Amino acid sequence: MNFGSLLSPETFEFFARYLLAGYVVIFVRSAFVMGLRPKPAELLIEAIILSLIVQFIVYVLAAVYGSVVVASASGHDLPKWITAPPDILKLVAIVIVVPTGLGWTLGRFLKSDWRNGLLRRLSLPVIHPVQRAHDFAFGDNRAPGLVEVTFNDGTKIGGWFGEKSLAASDDGRSDLYLERAYIIDTSGTWREPSHSRAILINLRDVRSIEFLMEAKAEDGPEGENDR
Repeated sequence: MNFGSLLSPETFEFFARYLLAGYVVIFVRSAFVMGLRPKPAELLIEAIILSLIVQFIVYVLAAVYGSVVVASASGHDLPKWITAPPDILKLVAIVIVVPTGLGWTLGRFLKSDWRNGLLRRLSLPVIHPVQRAHDFAFGDNRAPGLVEVTFNDGTKIGGWFGEKSLAASDDGRSDLYLERAYIIDTSGTWREPSHSRAILINLRDVRSIEFLMEAKAEDGPEGENDR
């Protein structure tokens, strides 16, 4: 195998057009929707398909752009980089600009309130883009608030899920970090521990998590005294 040919500009442009462009779409779209990452093989296939969609969009835009530029250039002295864009500018548009726009559009569509209605009108199955309830509950910039965690043995603790908290998940393990922890006695009364502390919880030991309230971030964890 000639490794030099793999580093040629032609090979780079091919992979940029038909693979990298798809990954850019996936990356931008993932900023709008939380969820598990697809398996590497599935991700590769999706990137290739999205890259082909990008190529189709580019061809359509190029045809429209060409007709508009030709019509405008007849009566105006337009810069050469507009009438005949250099190859590097075309590649940037194909690999970054158009995929970013497509990823943003897909992300906004998946988060929109009218997505389900449109799918039903088209007689298509309605599938939520977030595959796990854990990711849905803690995702999408959840407002700070109090949570009540019940363990498998019936023990309960309270916590403040705020800007410094984190709910992380993966295929094998899910953890919840609460920036403030509170004691809940047998009567259900909340109180602060003798020393302020945070807590890291392994969700395998958890039966349920209750979201008691949604408060403004500036209210802070002291809001539990208002309950």
